[in-house]
Amino acid sequence: DRAMRLSRPDRIEAADGEAETVFTDVGLVFVALAPASLAERQVSGRLGGVATHVARLRSGTAIAGGWRLAEGMRAFRVLAVDDARRRSGLVTCVLEEETA
Repeated sequence: DRAMRLSRPDRIEAADGEAETVFTDVGLVFVALAPASLAERQVSGRLGGVATHVARLRSGTAIAGGWRLAEGMRAFRVLAVDDARRRSGLVTCVLEEETA
């Protein structure tokens, strides 16, 4: 397990109608991170995201697609969350490593 910062996306709308997404830090979580062995998929004729890693977190962690996990200079966007193993105390997330 490694300690990572968890951030949720918040949409900020300006009076002129423009909007941006900012990430709000919600705290430190412990994550088991591993490379993904998933292939790219096309959705509606385009790539919906490329899974680069899989993360396991404790099931009490509130997390959803679009959130972000970060460790040092590395950041990972959550593509999907599978809580089917919630009874065992784990949530699995499919991640895409973001490039700077």
